Amino acid sequence: MIKCLAIDDDPLFLKMLMVLFNDIKSAELIATYNNPVEGMMATVKSKPDVLLLDLEMPYLDGFEALETLDVPPKVIVISGHLNQPRNTAIPISRYISKSEVQSAMMLEAAIKEVMGV
Repeated sequence: MIKCLAIDDDPLFLKMLMVLFNDIKSAELIATYNNPVEGMMATVKSKPDVLLLDLEMPYLDGFEALETLDVPPKVIVISGHLNQPRNTAIPISRYISKSEVQSAMMLEAAIKEVMGV
């Protein structure tokens, strides 16, 4: 089972992810956080296989959050704003627009792709 953790400042989007994960057999959503600082602390503690991360959040954006990790998991950026992603030392496995996240099948395929399954 692939362990996933989601960090997004939009609580409705996090609820949608929880619903989608109910139909995903190969992965589980172990936690969601709408506070990026709390989410990054939980990422360090729980060591998920995949981090689903928004880029534009208050206090700590997605890039700044990633830079706090010594050993990052696979990262799937899910954002409503996918303009020019800036360079980061952390390898981002996949970028997905929030508008693309419409089915459990699509989300599961992206997770399997980044995990090489």
